[in-house]
Amino acid sequence: MTNEPTSAAQSAAPSSAPAGDRTPVVIDLDAIEKTHLAGEGNFLWKLPLRGGWAVLKVYFGSRSPFLYWKKTIGNVFVTGRSSHMPRARCATEMESIDRWERAGFRCFPRYPEVTVKGHPRDGYMVFGYIPGKHFRDYFRDQAIPVDERMATWRRWLPEWCRRHRTAVDTNDNYLIHENGDVKHVMLWEGGFLYFDFEMVYTSKRVRMLVGREILAYMRSCGRFFGEALYARMMDELVAHYPDKALLHAAWEAAYADPNRFMRFIRLLDRTIKPSNKKRWSKYHVARDLKKRLDAASLTR
Repeated sequence: MTNEPTSAAQSAAPSSAPAGDRTPVVIDLDAIEKTHLAGEGNFLWKLPLRGGWAVLKVYFGSRSPFLYWKKTIGNVFVTGRSSHMPRARCATEMESIDRWERAGFRCFPRYPEVTVKGHPRDGYMVFGYIPGKHFRDYFRDQAIPVDERMATWRRWLPEWCRRHRTAVDTNDNYLIHENGDVKHVMLWEGGFLYFDFEMVYTSKRVRMLVGREILAYMRSCGRFFGEALYARMMDELVAHYPDKALLHAAWEAAYADPNRFMRFIRLLDRTIKPSNKKRWSKYHVARDLKKRLDAASLTR
């Protein structure tokens, strides 16, 4: 096997790519057939690579530089998140994946030895293509018996808890998913796979970030799956998430933050923002969770 770079067009055919092949490849997007998957904040292409498929993620999207700066200012000074600038999002995603993988959580494989003509090297990454099934699609698939779906949910909850516990114990905010919801977990080869780490919450109050993420996931369950399945998943959460103290962090994030200033901000948020009156606001979901936790404590 030669170590000289080859073109993607020369080395591509759609099948399973060899996992251990790290031969340098130079991709010319104009010279290969590719499928455009998305394009706004990022551009995504599915393309052939080494006898299989890969996904090219370009962090420079179609948004104007002004909008990137506007979002960055909002992130840094309002919502407490990392920069929205393309190179910064690329760097944050790479650092996040490194940390998640070191902690034992599966992410999309990366091919940093693959370069793309016409794009700055710190503004894109080539990932392996994984044809798994998103949680969002799996749990609302009526062809799958609900008991089977709940068994999968129960199997995932300890892994979710382990990540939260690791994040708190190591004070690592990168282990909290900034965009955490059921759209960003996939079922793959008997386990779970995670993706989309372009930004992080920069706070080191990691326990509160755990609470925020729990609420975000459960809110997405309600929005995507409806009231009945949400109630079942919430019951299973309380019964099978191993660390009940961390579940209480979700209530605290919404109503009982130890920081008095943050409690005041939450009070204003609940009072002023109309969307927080809706069914799937974080405050409604926090009350649902607290009610179940209180009931469970009375039965023990």
